[in-house]
Amino acid sequence: MKKNNQIYIAGALALSLSMTSCENMLLNPVPESVLTSTNAFSNARDMELGVYGIYSSLQSRVPSDFELMEIPSDNMFGEYFANSPGMDAINTLDVTSSNLKINAFWKACYNGIFRANLILSKIDAPTDYAANKKEQLIGESRFLRAYFYFDLVRIFGGVPKVTEVLGITAAANIGRSTEQEIYDFIVEDLTDAMSKLPKTAVQGRATSGAAIALLAKVQVYRENWSAARTLLERLNSEFDYQLLPNYRDLFQIATEVNKEAIFSLAYVGGTNGHSLSYNLLPNGGVKGYSNGGSRIGRPTWDLHKTFDREDTRFKQTITENALLWNSTSESDAFWWPYFSKWMIPAEISNSSGLDIPLLRYADMVLLYAEVLHKMGENDKALVELNKVRARAFQSDKHNYTAADVPTAEAFMDKLLLERRFELAVENNRWFDLVRTGRFVQVLQSVEGEYNPSTKQAVMVVRNAQPFMKYFPIPYEQIQLAGKGVLTQNEGY
Repeated sequence: MKKNNQIYIAGALALSLSMTSCENMLLNPVPESVLTSTNAFSNARDMELGVYGIYSSLQSRVPSDFELMEIPSDNMFGEYFANSPGMDAINTLDVTSSNLKINAFWKACYNGIFRANLILSKIDAPTDYAANKKEQLIGESRFLRAYFYFDLVRIFGGVPKVTEVLGITAAANIGRSTEQEIYDFIVEDLTDAMSKLPKTAVQGRATSGAAIALLAKVQVYRENWSAARTLLERLNSEFDYQLLPNYRDLFQIATEVNKEAIFSLAYVGGTNGHSLSYNLLPNGGVKGYSNGGSRIGRPTWDLHKTFDREDTRFKQTITENALLWNSTSESDAFWWPYFSKWMIPAEISNSSGLDIPLLRYADMVLLYAEVLHKMGENDKALVELNKVRARAFQSDKHNYTAADVPTAEAFMDKLLLERRFELAVENNRWFDLVRTGRFVQVLQSVEGEYNPSTKQAVMVVRNAQPFMKYFPIPYEQIQLAGKGVLTQNEGY
């Protein structure tokens, strides 16, 4: 199954032949002369390779997503900035439009969107499709395009809506669509993808269940509770997704393909691996696991202290004592908490083969609990919330009762805390704080860093402001666009 990753690489190469050095410009425009019959996709195999190229765009971006989706939150603090220029500003929410991280994220997303648009523009050319293959490739392209736009709209707010392959002049004159328009387009893409994608697919490829799950999440963000409920209940009734009995099995190569993983990105260590685990480990690596680490992000003191030690998710998410790669004795271990969620034994340095789940059933269960609560069905909402909690503690003794959530605010407090523990380092916390309007209060100051010698917290003042719910539009992109075309977000 992992051979799928080699096709990701081939697909990326195939798409690169249809691009020029202009690829990293605003919206990935290409000269019209490039899109000629000599490089068009002329058969079904070429089309499939092209779709793999879209996956490759996401696959190469996701391992660094924590930099914009976890470090701004109260889950993670940035460290060792020499390994990640621009991270120091994100760590303190002091981000400017010249920040390298936000510009790289913008370009990576539009790279994927460009590839999806290119495939969709060529999809009718081949005449040798197998049954339902054309529909599947359309569904995958639209699903992935929607995924990129969902990330863009959550990070930047309204962004340019590009639905076709553009020449340089046309691309330079596309302004920002509103958030509403982007969300409407995401819904349109995912609705079509739901009808075209197969119910099952090989590892790493989107299914109709993935499209339903992503659309449900989108509707929760839009607070369209009824629409979200319909989708989540369809996910429950038409598919066999389940919570795995043991949380740890979600993050082991032997069990990475499972009934809880709705949509994952597939990797192969050494040949097409990722750096997520490496980026979160100590510089000296970890004995038996990795011979190095970048130490870019570490768990905040707040997350570390809040985790119940009986919660099985704690030991999977955070390791308190570091034993470096070259240690000769267990006594060499020292107290230095780090994220170990993605760590696998004897992985090739900076090239992990562990799949990264982007849509998990546990996330859907907690979203369903939120939807039921918002629709006034608190008893049912508690049942869903406790499903995840019981798995975490391997018993129901820590389950919540109605007395634990006497008010709507109390329920949301418990729900968001559960999401924080369940989905830590899976790029949800920042967005959860923003979409529920809590980020300003929570992130005024955070017990972030800590002194390993004294085991005491160091308070990090962030002075969060309402406008910070979105990052600034990258300065480079504003300059590449026509004068006055791409406007800046408020506050920057």
